[in-house]
Amino acid sequence: MYRLFFSIALIAATAAFGSAQDLGSSNKLFGGKDSSKKSAPAAKKAAPRNSAARPSRSKRTTARKASGTASAAKLSSEQIAKLTSEAAAALKAGDLASAEEKYREVVKSSTDDSSVKLALGRILVIPVPVMDLADRYEEAMNLAKTVSEKEPANAAAFELLGVAREMLGLVGPETEAAYRTAIRLSPERAATYAYLARLLRRNGNTAGAAEMDAAAATRADKAAEVVEIAEILQSEQRFPAAERLLKTAVRNKSNEPLVLNLLGRSQLANGEVADAIASLKASLGADLSNFDTYFRLASAYLRSSDLANAENTLLRGSRFAHKYDKPVLARQFEQLGDAYSKAGKENEARRSYKLALTYQPERETVIAKLK
Repeated sequence: MYRLFFSIALIAATAAFGSAQDLGSSNKLFGGKDSSKKSAPAAKKAAPRNSAARPSRSKRTTARKASGTASAAKLSSEQIAKLTSEAAAALKAGDLASAEEKYREVVKSSTDDSSVKLALGRILVIPVPVMDLADRYEEAMNLAKTVSEKEPANAAAFELLGVAREMLGLVGPETEAAYRTAIRLSPERAATYAYLARLLRRNGNTAGAAEMDAAAATRADKAAEVVEIAEILQSEQRFPAAERLLKTAVRNKSNEPLVLNLLGRSQLANGEVADAIASLKASLGADLSNFDTYFRLASAYLRSSDLANAENTLLRGSRFAHKYDKPVLARQFEQLGDAYSKAGKENEARRSYKLALTYQPERETVIAKLK
């Protein structure tokens, strides 16, 4: 199950960082070679801006450890099973914050459960609108290390270790070795080849990357595998390649909503707005509860200056917005307000700006426009 959950979580996360004009910016990885000092991407600022009130990294780490040991009562096996099930359901629904919270509770009480540690780690490598992204990536790396050391035949642990290291900007031999170990342990898993291809391409080994791309494509015979590989391609801004892969899946009668969602994303990034709208509407026809699809469809309508449909889509999608979705929802309502203002529709613009503030009350750019 980890494969599908990892893919769903990655897709959900892209909405938190995308924009109507550049849908590929959400999952960029960050450069750098292995060194004793890790370089990590700067996180987008979340709501609190009072840095003086924010504890230092060492204090936050100490507090996190303290909170783990302060858990007085251990959960029963029934409680652990219930929390794990609820976390998986939250993750599938795109509610990363809720899933993370529940998995953390299980990890506190059941430190030997490798599957839960990896599930938590896979959430932590997703870029979300918080201030401590580097800490989260490092925590994911440490969780993967713990599992890989205890279970040296656990392919999922080595794959997560590679992803976490990439997110920290560590793209040297140790990261490559983690991916290659995962491939050796699970040679039929298509996505790991795609991860390794991405790493090799970043390091200038285009021939090796092409070989791994081919290996990934030949093994991706299920919709969930196509989704994972397409998401990896999109993280590299390789939208034409992702579109070709996804169109092949659609031609093979794959009407999975996530396939159609990613196809719409690629088409929009490639400037095929009308096709993107058709794909995203088809995705909603198969799954009406995915906020990410509403977000992308609204982006497509904004690109085509269809403001009424953009607004209607955002209002419909807002019912499914979770914690990490709200900043992007606010941004899109602001973009809608800007478009209305440019069209001379001031009442509609003010309405959109006010809606933006319901999802992110401290959004200063919107506050200034309402003065």
